[in-house]
Amino acid sequence: MSFKSLTIVTIAICLVLFVCLAGGLFETNSFGNYQIKQAAVTGNVTVRTAPGLYWQGFGQITTYPVSEDLDFEDSGMTVRFNDGSVASVKGTVKYKLPMLEKLQMELHRDYGSFKNVEEDLIRKNVAEALSQAATLMVAEDSYSARRAEFSDAAKKQLENGIFKTSTKVVDSTDENGTKFKQRIINIVYDNEGNPIVQKQSLLKHYGIEILQFVVNDFGYDSKINDLISKKKEAEQLKVVSTANAERAKQDALTAEAQGKARIAEARANAEVQKMTEVVEAQKRAEVAKLAAEQAKYEAMKVKQEGEAEAYANKLKVQAGLTPLEKATIEKETRIGIAKALASVKFPEHMIISGGSSGTGSTNPFDAVGLKALYELSNSLNK
Repeated sequence: MSFKSLTIVTIAICLVLFVCLAGGLFETNSFGNYQIKQAAVTGNVTVRTAPGLYWQGFGQITTYPVSEDLDFEDSGMTVRFNDGSVASVKGTVKYKLPMLEKLQMELHRDYGSFKNVEEDLIRKNVAEALSQAATLMVAEDSYSARRAEFSDAAKKQLENGIFKTSTKVVDSTDENGTKFKQRIINIVYDNEGNPIVQKQSLLKHYGIEILQFVVNDFGYDSKINDLISKKKEAEQLKVVSTANAERAKQDALTAEAQGKARIAEARANAEVQKMTEVVEAQKRAEVAKLAAEQAKYEAMKVKQEGEAEAYANKLKVQAGLTPLEKATIEKETRIGIAKALASVKFPEHMIISGGSSGTGSTNPFDAVGLKALYELSNSLNK
């Protein structure tokens, strides 16, 4: 083999070896991760936090995510409440690993890999925090009124450590009236109102930050599920009863308002009717008064004409009228008076007021002048 051919073969072998060994020579750190490198020969440990391509030199590289989520949705984490009930808690924890190089190296020293950190540190401490939070209440409380309190107590103990608690037993009665002993567990606080930490948090020790802690649901046992179902039914019945009571109250108010409106309308109609009748009565009174005045005027006119004619006839008689002329004049006078009386229009309605002081009531014939005609007729007879 010639020197040239040997050179080509050597270069090819070197290229193959370089390609095969390149994975141990260089390493890339992706954005969102940090890496721990332990040198191949010296064993020195270094940390890489910036993204990019680094010289590996056949050293050991361990990659950690800066932040990660721990979901316990499928199987959940089992807890026991202080009434003995058991339930699985389903939720999510989002956490952030330490950014200080010293803490990153210490965490790597103690756990060796991210998988071990998640399983042996994060998951176990989450389970412990949930279990301690469950001892503060009964299962029924975690379903409704105190669920937020449960989540808050678990998160704080995950961040700071397990709180010191005190226990007391009290007499209690269930919904059926049965008496029983109930154990109540409370958190112990210091003089400044802060919970006393009985066991320090490892997450806090390593500088791990809890970004989000969410409890989504509880998987209760059959006994608790039955109690919850009964409570739901009772709450629904209560809501329905309250709604019916409010509706009945509103209906009563509406009926009362409608009754008042009808009463007001009836009163208004009665007032209108009353005023209408008063106006009509006043109108009829005015018409009757005018008619009476007209009748009186006509009667007076007839009286005056009759008196004038009677006086003229008297003068004629005194002047020496013949008996025939006298009889004829009296006849015509009486006929004229009768015609005058027949022509008088009497009012349909008369309003007669009292007479002058001390004279008593007014004669209705005086009101229309009939008395004067009557006296005139009598005077003719004489």
